This record gives sequence, structure tokens and C-alpha cells, in this order.
Amino acid sequence: MWKRFLIGGVAIVLLSGGATATVALNKVTTIANEVFPGANRIHAPQSVIAEAYGGAPQTFLLIGSDKRALSKDQFDREDPPHSDTLLLVHLDPNLGQTSVLSIPRDLLVTITTPSGQVYYPQKVNAAYTIGSYMKGNDGGARLAAETLEHLLSIKFNGVIDATFKGFIEVVDSLGCVYVNVDHHYYHSPIEGENYSAINLQPGYQKLCYENALSYVRYRHDDSDFVRVARQQDFIRSLREQVSPTNLLGEIDTVSKAVGRAITTTFPASASELIKLAKLIVFSQEKPLRQVKFRFATDNTVIGGVDYVTATPQEIHETVEDFLHGDQHVAVPHHLASTAPPRHGHGPQASFTPAAIGLYPTSSSGRSEAFSAAVGVPFPVIYPGLQTGPATTQGTRAFTLEDPSHHRHHAFVEVFQQNTQGGYYDIEGMDWTDPPVIAHVNQEVSLGGRRYMFVDDGSAIHLIAWREGGVLYWVNNTLREDLTNPQMINIAQSAHALH
Repeated sequence: MWKRFLIGGVAIVLLSGGATATVALNKVTTIANEVFPGANRIHAPQSVIAEAYGGAPQTFLLIGSDKRALSKDQFDREDPPHSDTLLLVHLDPNLGQTSVLSIPRDLLVTITTPSGQVYYPQKVNAAYTIGSYMKGNDGGARLAAETLEHLLSIKFNGVIDATFKGFIEVVDSLGCVYVNVDHHYYHSPIEGENYSAINLQPGYQKLCYENALSYVRYRHDDSDFVRVARQQDFIRSLREQVSPTNLLGEIDTVSKAVGRAITTTFPASASELIKLAKLIVFSQEKPLRQVKFRFATDNTVIGGVDYVTATPQEIHETVEDFLHGDQHVAVPHHLASTAPPRHGHGPQASFTPAAIGLYPTSSSGRSEAFSAAVGVPFPVIYPGLQTGPATTQGTRAFTLEDPSHHRHHAFVEVFQQNTQGGYYDIEGMDWTDPPVIAHVNQEVSLGGRRYMFVDDGSAIHLIAWREGGVLYWVNNTLREDLTNPQMINIAQSAHALH
């Protein structure tokens, strides 16, 4: 563990001697005061916050709030604040993954204030609003944390409340974020409507400023679960671009922006920052596992209001999976082939794509891809198989710049699996080492190709391979609707257009 920590760079504070250690410690202290300014503190009760360090597992609550007192939009200024996002992150150096769990904002809960006042029925995001009315600046985060602690029986090692404006500034400080945009996002709001304007084309691209914010907040025609999955995917993309070998430098780059963006339970101390950085370094190279919140229904109507409901057993199972799950993808080799079945006996002889819900792609989709590929200076591939319910949404050719400002050509083919975030993509570009493959979990040779797998616990999130100086990949839907055998077979069925 110390070896990884040394690589992270933060160990200089602990290992350097004499004047060098003093200089390093002063630097970390300065960063800590910028990241955790004393004025931006959440004073959560000890019954909710439990400090535990020394390499022990830790769980943090991240709140994305919509406090927008200085917004140019009148509705935003006057609307009471809500917890737009409630995200739990579990870091455990002893497990093979870092787990994240999003709480549905429409989850039915009972909210009890410190004074004993009970609010029911309520959506879980209302706890932040009620707390803000009662206790001012940090009251929303405190009551949100208390409500979740009571609901989930989890004590948090820290709480962070980030505003939307602050989020934009942090993204700006990081130099924007490369994200795989799964389909065309477009909305032009009408007067009085509480939806942000957005116009993003599909494909791997750099999102900056308002585009990043509009993307993670988008909910015009999505369910809460799709929005949660998109936010988790954005966090994965953000994490792929933070190097564990320069963690202190990364923190220093964004420290002032982070300090303006958040209120937190963390004290402003060098030792606190070191402990957190150490834990992050241990977890950074591990895959990010999206834990799905188990629920009974997402359309329970009480008093004319829709709620997401979950039984105590479902909540218990969700928490157990979040804290202790350590799932990994087992590549099903016996299904990983789209070659014609051999004569004789055995699994290959009886396997057909239809057995796993795959069918030949249409000639019209192939023709459209062929037309779009005219300006791409490398072979554009197209899958021979698609899922049964999927319909093609077209092919887009485009260019993008890498962090060194080199321009690359790319294409994306979009298939819609369902209406709830169900878009999966086939992509390719002549940038062969983008952040999207920064956390490859395993590599497997199948049918003459060397595939790289990026998994999310037991589900394959992305399959990539290099061929002729080009990186190609198949990207699962946001909610990972495609099974592992489907992902593998779609990848194997993809070949160059002729």
C-alpha cells in the first residue's frame, strides 16, 4: 500500500526531511485551507459522521444541490434549494472496486427533523429543502445526511455539498472532461420551463462549462434512474482523467475552485488532506462499480404525486451490495463467437446469435454508415449483429482534439435499445489511447482480436480493441441493458465497410 502512496506523490510530506518536509507540509496545508475553507463547514452530528482512517474503508455522501441565489434565471433564484443528486461513494483498499450508489431523488421516505417534526410522505430530495428552511446554510446537507443515515443505517465518513455553479468551475479548472455522449441531446426551453437548453451530438467529446452541467442535469425525457446512470457515467469519465501519479498536483490545480464549490464536514488540515489523498490513490486504479438501487415500483401515486418505493429488504440488499460487493466479469468464452457453427457436437455447434437476442443489422443502417464514412481517413466498421429491440439512430463522423491539441478523426454509430436511456454505440477514432480506456480491467484474445474490457462490477461497460492504428469500441447503454454475451458478440460482428 505504501508503494502506491509513494507513487501518488503525497508521501513526500511524510518522508522528506528537515526544511524540505516543512516546505512540503506548508504547501499541503495551503491546499487544505483552499479545499476545505473554514467558512464552508457542515456541522453534522456525530450520530451521522464517523471518522475512521488508517486504511479503513470509508463511505462519503456527495450532494449536488441547486442553490442558485445568484442565477440569472428568476425561477432558479426564487425556487427553494433541493438535493438534485445524492451519491454515495465507498472506498475500500481491500476490495477490487470502488463502489458508487445513487439514491433516486423521488424515493419515498419519512423525514424527521432534529426537533422531532415528522414529514410524510416526502421525496428524499425534500430533506435538503426542509433543512435549508430550518437551519440555513448547512441545514440542508445536515438533514439530508440524517435522513439517509436513518434510511440506510450507514454512517458517513464525510459529507460534501457541491453547487452547480461550483461544478462548472471545477470542470473548467480540470480542463474540461472527455465524455462518451450516448445520443443526440437537444432541448430548447420555452418561457417558464425548468429545463436547461442543450444541444449535444453523440460521440466521444470534450464537455466544458455549461455543456457539462446541462449533460449531467438533463432530465427532459428521461427517468430519474437514467439521469442517475448518466451522472455515474460522468463521474467515471472524470475519474479516468485524474492521474494517481500526480494526485497532489491535480488537487492543487482545482483546490480554489473546489473550495468555492463545496461545503463539507472535513476540517482544513494537512493531515486530513493526506489521509484522504492516500485512500484515493489506493482506490484510483480500481474499477468504478455502479451499484443499482433496488426498488419495488417507480410510479407509486400518493396524493397525486409519483414516488419510487423500496421495501426494507430491498434497501438492505442494496446497502449490502454497496458496502461488501466485489463482483467481476467472467468472459463467457463459449458464447464469444459469431462464426458459423461447426458441424458436430458441443456448445459452438448449437450456438446462434438469436439465442442471446441478437439479429442481423439492416442494410439501410449499413448504407447510411457507408455514406457518413466518406470523410473518415480510416476503415469505418459496422456491426453485423444488433439487439432485437434496437433501431439505428444514424452514423456521425466528426473530429476532436486530444489534451495536446492534436486533432483526430472519429465516428459513432448509435442504436436505440429502449426509450429509457437505452442507447448503445459503436465508435472508432485514430486517437488510440484516450481516457475512455484508462481503466481496462482485463484483456482477452477472441477470434484474432485482442479485446480490452472495462467492466462495472459484473457487467461489461465497454469493449475496445486496436486495429490498424485505430481504436474501436462498443459502449453499453447508460443503464447497461446489454448482457455480456451481447456486448462480446456485437464487438466480434463489427467489421470494416466495403
